[in-house]
Amino acid sequence: MQSCARCGFVVYPAEKINCIDQNWHKACFHCDVCKMVLTANNFVSHKKRPYCSVHNPRNNTFTSVYETPININAKKQTKASSEV
Repeated sequence: MQSCARCGFVVYPAEKINCIDQNWHKACFHCDVCKMVLTANNFVSHKKRPYCSVHNPRNNTFTSVYETPININAKKQTKASSEV
């Protein structure tokens, strides 16, 4: 019998999805971050784990926003204008 890559329990043919060279229960095949249930058509794999397109680790490019006087002033102006 084949086991689910997420929960480890037996996967029967009626509830099986085969993706990323592994077997999954349909309910267990979800994004590792937000837990949204995925299908064979809407997932992205990274290191043999499923992700939705929003939480694809390859898309995470972080940039730093420094607390410069210009950025601090811009943040204050944005906050003030949103309170009007």
